[in-house]
Amino acid sequence: MTARTVCADRRGSGGCAAHGRGALHCLPALTFALAACAHPPRLSQQPPLAPAPTSLPYATDTLRTEQVRAGVTHQFMYARSGPWAIHVVDVRLDLCYSPLAVKGAPGATGRRKTSDLMRQLDSTRDVVAGVNADFFSLATGAPTNALVSAGRVMTPPNKQPVFAVDSAGMPHITTLEVRGGATFAVDDTALAHVSLAPFHPVEAVGGRPRLVRDSATVPEVDTEGQPGFATGRHPRTAIGIANNGKRLLLVVVDGRQAPYSAGMTLRELATLMLALGARDALNLDGGGSTTMVVENPRSGKLEIANRPSDPTGERTVGDALAVVRGCSNR
Repeated sequence: MTARTVCADRRGSGGCAAHGRGALHCLPALTFALAACAHPPRLSQQPPLAPAPTSLPYATDTLRTEQVRAGVTHQFMYARSGPWAIHVVDVRLDLCYSPLAVKGAPGATGRRKTSDLMRQLDSTRDVVAGVNADFFSLATGAPTNALVSAGRVMTPPNKQPVFAVDSAGMPHITTLEVRGGATFAVDDTALAHVSLAPFHPVEAVGGRPRLVRDSATVPEVDTEGQPGFATGRHPRTAIGIANNGKRLLLVVVDGRQAPYSAGMTLRELATLMLALGARDALNLDGGGSTTMVVENPRSGKLEIANRPSDPTGERTVGDALAVVRGCSNR
């Protein structure tokens, strides 16, 4: 166990689980609580945050937790019963980390890989992790919901939920609208002067549907979208808010890769977010778009943590959400 690894695999004879970044390894099936792992040392003089629920709702064969930075951990969980390969980046926002919406272009159109977006941003900001964000037009690459970067509205909101950060640095999952009710096309130059309600976010990315509201699963998880979108098992990306906005959870579940990982239904994803401690959670774009990038704490390089499901590898996406080192105005 290295100084940065706070919980190693539970090993024994028999059984096969999976390695987070590599080939299959034989491990015993074992149900255990998340709280059974040692936690990183106290990182500030502030009182510790309330712990997440003590266990996942299913047997977990592998759990590894690695400290990426002080206040940022990366967990890999493997549950053979799914089978599910799950990656979680848990961020202490109150220890000077901020979420940023990333487009990687001056306008709303165009597509790039999540890993490329993170590395490009890392040239000017200190990126520790990131995931793909909103659904997007396959024709243009424009996100389908609001995209707000550094206070600038790049795509207008629709009636679907967004993850948004207010001017005080607090994260929210809400819906946005243009004040005054005007409508705008993507890349309309007038968007630069638009004000959004109920607040104008500093950063925002869209998704759908909301998974969890006030620590309860919402009904939309069973009915959202086209047939099979909600109730089929697919690769998924989600974001969660915990501990009164002091913790941010970035989550990906690999899928469409039997027998390695099947993916989750939206209800299964909501159940996972609740188990991780999310008070509110939002589903982001999934399928072949599902990608998580995390800083390797040994090399300092940004690396893809999960296994994107497209046969050709990582997919280009419309936008992404990064976590950077730097204090907001909270």
